[in-house]
Amino acid sequence: MLVAGGTGYVGAEVVASLASAGHWLRVLVHESEPALPEAAEAVRGDVTDAASLEVAAAGCDAIVNLVAILDGPDAAFEAVNAGGPRNVVAAANAHGIRRIVHMCALGVSAEHAPLTRYWGSKYAGKQAVTSSGLDWTVLEPSFVFGRGGGALKAFESLIRMPLAPVIGNGRYRHQPVWAGDVATAFVRALERPQTAGQVIPLGGPQVFTFDELLDELARVTGRAPRRKLHVPAGLMKAQTPLLSRLPPPLKVTREQIVMLIAGTECDLEPMRSALGIEPAAIAEAYTR
Repeated sequence: MLVAGGTGYVGAEVVASLASAGHWLRVLVHESEPALPEAAEAVRGDVTDAASLEVAAAGCDAIVNLVAILDGPDAAFEAVNAGGPRNVVAAANAHGIRRIVHMCALGVSAEHAPLTRYWGSKYAGKQAVTSSGLDWTVLEPSFVFGRGGGALKAFESLIRMPLAPVIGNGRYRHQPVWAGDVATAFVRALERPQTAGQVIPLGGPQVFTFDELLDELARVTGRAPRRKLHVPAGLMKAQTPLLSRLPPPLKVTREQIVMLIAGTECDLEPMRSALGIEPAAIAEAYTR
């Protein structure tokens, strides 16, 4: 199968799990040659380049698409998050490939699409897949975390500060999911044809307010809970022309504030029943 986006943090986990499960993989890469499992080969290409994607997909029986961006110019959002899935569908049709497993994200919906470029472009890409007529499965993870990486890495930096800055009241709720469970979800989706036609949310077993999440991260990493400085969301949004120029983890954009405050919660029943996954809690995952 062809994996697009298999060299990023989540992608590397997915590739390793697919290879361990006995799947032969062709991993789309740009210029560098990443370290891949023995059961995987690298092929040059880009989801924004329809011709290269079509060449890479030749001889494959499925396509996994993990590619997305969170920041950048308008044209990049359109090319990657919306155009990429369209090109994946076109490549599948060109070679008679029926199976696609596509990674979207919690919060991507018709309601949210007009609010940020990320949500809007990801919703367009999701629609391209779900309207394709192919045997698709869409997986929608919450914040993905793991030791040393994932979306919570930036939040971990906050708990190293004597006074942790928090946007708004800190009561918006999130349901982080372990990277290992996300990787398993892709394996199970590919191996269970009955998941075709399903949009399956992926979350962890715990729902935290943002304040609680910082306290839990402090606890599992062996740090004392930090005092928090709650900064009004409106004030933070007004400062984003400056904040967006800072290096991570201090960099934040207005759209990221909107998405953070919206929260990420989901029903775990589809994850459990369709994929057979009982998700790991943060403390459990950090010990693996």
